[in-house]
Amino acid sequence: MKIKFHTLGCRLNFFETDGMYSVLRDRGFSLAQAEEEAQYIVVNTCTVTNKADVKNRNIIRNAIRTNPGAKVYVTGCYAETDKEILQNIPGVFGVFGNTEKSALPYKILEDWEGKETHPHKILDRFSYSDVLPEGHTRAYLKIQDGCNRKCSYCKIPAARGLGVSRNYNDVLDQVKYLQDNGVGEIQLTGVNLGWYRLENGEKGFLNLLEGILKILEYSRIRLSSIEPPDVGPGLLDLMKHPRFCKFLHIPIQSGSRKVLKDMRRTYHPDAFRTRIELAKEKLPNLFLGTDVIVGFPSETELEFQETKQLLVELGFAKLHVFPYSVRKGTTAESFGDPIPGDEKKRRVLDLMSLSSTLHNKYAESVIGKSYEAILESDGRFVTDNYLKGRLADSFRFDTLQTGQFVDVRCLDYKPAKDREGEFVFGLTL
Repeated sequence: MKIKFHTLGCRLNFFETDGMYSVLRDRGFSLAQAEEEAQYIVVNTCTVTNKADVKNRNIIRNAIRTNPGAKVYVTGCYAETDKEILQNIPGVFGVFGNTEKSALPYKILEDWEGKETHPHKILDRFSYSDVLPEGHTRAYLKIQDGCNRKCSYCKIPAARGLGVSRNYNDVLDQVKYLQDNGVGEIQLTGVNLGWYRLENGEKGFLNLLEGILKILEYSRIRLSSIEPPDVGPGLLDLMKHPRFCKFLHIPIQSGSRKVLKDMRRTYHPDAFRTRIELAKEKLPNLFLGTDVIVGFPSETELEFQETKQLLVELGFAKLHVFPYSVRKGTTAESFGDPIPGDEKKRRVLDLMSLSSTLHNKYAESVIGKSYEAILESDGRFVTDNYLKGRLADSFRFDTLQTGQFVDVRCLDYKPAKDREGEFVFGLTL
């Protein structure tokens, strides 16, 4: 039985897609190739922006059109917040929100077999165990879900609910399982990683990291994203461990004190600067990424320039830039949307150009340095500090296997127009 998955959005969705497929794969399903017909299709959606909603609908309609007769299921954040819209699309067979996602593979099995043969056991948001990565060399490990923050622009709490944490021992068991099965990189994912709580309700993210690091021998860990208030000496000292990737993605959203206040973010630019400078001091060659929202209703040109200047001064290696879009049901919905679309686009392009400049500058700083890298399935190598590239000596490539760790030296960097460039690596002997 053939099935296709279309996964949009965050790393949580990719982890959960792997989890859904693992259930079906164990019962005889296999992934359909690009041109191959599938009897079932699952679209795992995102709803972080209006653009994401449009993309969801386009992918769903295209899946229905190009796979006549297939049963199309929709799940994910958009399915949680806008279920009726999706149910009204002709050709959608079923809609399952995030709270129902772990039950979806069993629903597909029952439809395929024509009878209810699978007991409806209690399934929660962490009911994806023993999930090995499908088609990629890194595994996503979900340790937390939901968010208790109340950022004025964000729809995610409505899509994911309040914060919940995976059992401490379950996380460690899964890390052991992935490491024992040769997974080179384990990426910890969650809506708000630093919020992670122990069973007694106390904050436990650093405790969890300490527990993970004690059992790592082969695999390395990477954090998907971390909120600014959670970047402190405790985390940074743990990141000095040789199996901890020297990579942090810390969303700033704005460099303006006023805009951050209107966004209901829980920090101001000076505090953000202090944390970033401490991270760079403790972890040389740290790769720093961030998210920025431009065109927020109260963002003037002056405040946009404040954001741009702060990004330059802090020396991020990569920027993810999003134009503000009004999200139904958020506090910021009442602010209106006064900044024209053309102006938002100009600010996006301005920061994307800056991102390219900053990335090139970071690339120059690592030329000649050596790092541990993992060979991915597309033939590229990814270092612990997120440098991506290929070997200068192609004949050496034939002796290596996907997922293998090698020590590489950065020989050169080749910039590319409108996208990240690529490093040229040499093997260190």
